[in-house]
Amino acid sequence: MLLALGWPAAGRAGPVEADAAPRAIYQRACLSCHGAEGLGKPRLYPPLAATDWLNAPRPDRLIRIVLHGMAGPVKVNGQPFPTATPFMPGHAATLSDVEISTALTWLRRSMGNNAGPVTPAEVTTIRNAAPQRSSMWTEAELLAFPAR
Repeated sequence: MLLALGWPAAGRAGPVEADAAPRAIYQRACLSCHGAEGLGKPRLYPPLAATDWLNAPRPDRLIRIVLHGMAGPVKVNGQPFPTATPFMPGHAATLSDVEISTALTWLRRSMGNNAGPVTPAEVTTIRNAAPQRSSMWTEAELLAFPAR
C-alpha cells in the first residue's frame, strides 16, 4: 500500500518525489499551526520537524493525537510548551485511516525525522480502541502508552 503511494521500500528513509498526497493532507490539516517546514510557532504550537514524538519507535501516540487531538502543556524535544494553548483538534471525523497513515508516514520520514511507516491497519486498530472518545488527549495520558 505504501509503495503504491510512492513511499520508499522499508529501510529507506526520506520522502520521494511522489509525495503530493501526503503534502496535500498536511496542507489541509496541519500547515496552519505547524507551518510549511514543520517548525511550529514558539510557545504556541510545537514543532513537527526533527522531534522526539515523531521519531518514537511506535506511532501509537501520534495516531491518537491525530484522531482525537491534544490539549494542555506538552514537552517536545525536552522544550516545554507550558500553557494550555498548545492544542490540536482531532481529525477522526475528517481524515480516513489511509489519509492519517499517509500523512504520518510522510511526517515520520521527512522534516528531519527518520522513523518507520504508519499503516492504515494501525490507525484502524487505535480508532477502534476508543470509538466513543470525545475529549482531547493530554501529554500525561499519552505517555502512559508505551513508546516501544
